[in-house]
Amino acid sequence: MKKQGFSLIELMVVIVIMGILAAVAVPKLFGQMDKAKAAELGLAAGTYIKMQDTYIHEQHKGGTWQSIGYKSPAGNFSGKASTSTFEYDADQSTYNWTASSTVGLNSCAQGKKWFVNFLFEQSPDHAQYWASSDDVANCISSLTPNFTNIGNTATPINSPSSVE
Repeated sequence: MKKQGFSLIELMVVIVIMGILAAVAVPKLFGQMDKAKAAELGLAAGTYIKMQDTYIHEQHKGGTWQSIGYKSPAGNFSGKASTSTFEYDADQSTYNWTASSTVGLNSCAQGKKWFVNFLFEQSPDHAQYWASSDDVANCISSLTPNFTNIGNTATPINSPSSVE
């Protein structure tokens, strides 16, 4: 008589192997999902810098979000508005461009900020942009490692430049 099927031990070994693979893969998956959510920041800040730079070259001064024609991914050019992951603040009293996380992303806690400030160099036609976060180690390094490359200076610009 020929025996067909798997033994209980063979099934248990397969289940243990699947459990180990799931224990390794699931956290990696969630980490990649958070990185994908944070990817919107680089695009949004890069768009802001390009539009502000164009405005500076045309008007020889900095402009508000509304005057340069910038709308955040949340759709605002004034006040605050949120996407499912970030709140964008067009106030410009502390930073020229600001996004705060509305949820925790990997090791980056809820409420942490990414920001961009600019400063006119020698002439009103050329601005330096500084992009950073209030938690560089946990937010930029792990989620948005290229965010600081959006700016053209590593020198901190700690107050917003004046806009019209």
